[in-house]
Amino acid sequence: GINAEYGENDELANTEQIELQDAQEKQSTGSLSPEKEPEEVLWDVSDCIEKIGYGTYHWKVVMTMGMMSIADSSEIWIISLITYNLVCEWGLSTLEKALIPGLVFAAMAVGSFVSGSLSDYYGRQKVMLVVYYIFTVAGLSSALAWNYYVFVILRCIAGFCIGANYGISICYSAEMVPMARRGFNLLLLDLLWAFGGVYICFCAFLVMDMENGWRILIALAAVPCIIAIPLVHFCDESVRYLVIHGRIEEARVVLDKMADANKVERIQGGLIQLSQPKVTVLDMFRQPFTRRTIVIGIMFGVIVWVFYSFLYLLPDMMSYSYCYMSQFFTVTYIDASGCKVYTKAEYLFLMVVNILYIPGYIISPLTAEHWGRRPTLWYSYWASLFVTASLLICISAAIVYVELFIIVNLYAIGIATIWLYTPECYPTYIRSTATGAHNGMSKIGAAAGTFLTEYLDTVDIVDSIFVSCAVLLIACIASLFLRIETMGKSLRDDTDFGESPEESDINFGETVEYGTTNNEAQQEAAM
Repeated sequence: GINAEYGENDELANTEQIELQDAQEKQSTGSLSPEKEPEEVLWDVSDCIEKIGYGTYHWKVVMTMGMMSIADSSEIWIISLITYNLVCEWGLSTLEKALIPGLVFAAMAVGSFVSGSLSDYYGRQKVMLVVYYIFTVAGLSSALAWNYYVFVILRCIAGFCIGANYGISICYSAEMVPMARRGFNLLLLDLLWAFGGVYICFCAFLVMDMENGWRILIALAAVPCIIAIPLVHFCDESVRYLVIHGRIEEARVVLDKMADANKVERIQGGLIQLSQPKVTVLDMFRQPFTRRTIVIGIMFGVIVWVFYSFLYLLPDMMSYSYCYMSQFFTVTYIDASGCKVYTKAEYLFLMVVNILYIPGYIISPLTAEHWGRRPTLWYSYWASLFVTASLLICISAAIVYVELFIIVNLYAIGIATIWLYTPECYPTYIRSTATGAHNGMSKIGAAAGTFLTEYLDTVDIVDSIFVSCAVLLIACIASLFLRIETMGKSLRDDTDFGESPEESDINFGETVEYGTTNNEAQQEAAM
């Protein structure tokens, strides 16, 4: 027994000696370091953004993206403000007058569809910069248009750029800010959108009674984009886009700049790399995105339909003194040359209308973060339907003005919440494509709505209001099939996401949370 024990000890000693010799040989050849270095901590990009927090860096992002909101608002309002001037100067028919906003919005839709896929492939910052340049040139050139057709072509190019950039700017803002500040960030962009309307109406107040006033007004509308161009030059690429395209080192640089600007400690460790599958717009309609794409598309298209239709309906309601609205101030009159002209009082009233949107923009993120996105959308859409329908009953001008105040805020809540909700419903690899496509669908709704408004207003204001009620009813019914709740959830960055259960298996009335908490995101990415 003793000999056996000694034999085992000798065998163990020989084994240890052999292992020691192998380790020395590996160390001499450099294949083994003297000390094993600690493993690098890998971070999920969502956790990095949350850890860095909200600060100076994000205020710069808001101001840059906000210029797009101002430009978008100016583009929407300017066609409504100069329509009578174009009709008079070029002798436009009712159809030609109605086609101007319709074609511009159609161009916006095309721009939205195209830019989403381009920004998912080439990056957010590059596409935004190119589009800003094109918009500035086309916008300024349209001020020099010598006939109807040249004007429409140039404004369609400008509209294409507006549609292209606005969706990207919303998506970019959502990707660069912490989860708790997404609603706040969108609120700032919405307030700047309202400021854009105030800006262009104030410019109209100043210059529209001048010779070639409408041309001067168009030039002034391009100012926000001119200011935005140098800001976009210094804008970083979306860190989520960089990570999902394997550009980890560039993503680290952006995160370091973000941390330095916000005066917080830099992230120590590596980033979890994700793959980027090739996607098209058709992928939005495949599982697990099918139901949400259809429902959001209907709701997005309708709220933008009625929102922009109202912008074009309101001046005509004053012009035709719908329900005696003109008793409070002087409205559109016929000048010596036989042309319809807006009064100074009307421009001031339209400025006030833009300011009246602000309560709705403030209420939207508050309710979306407290109740959730889904209930906010549901209540705002149904309330919009009932209050819009109340305009069909003319009791007094004072009641109409109260109803208009409620309507503009309900529309503002609906459109702000759907913009907040849409980018949250898709993972990073398809987010810009999906957001751009939904923006395009919404602009198709805007094109149809503004065309019908401009065409029907010459017949009867009531017809335009009735059409708005009809499409709102469709959106309200669609809202009943909305299942996903994204409140309090991080944006998804992975490429193999599937809901559990699948949307097709969800019972009517159930709500499924989409996204992850910060800890869940890190755990899932590390698996």
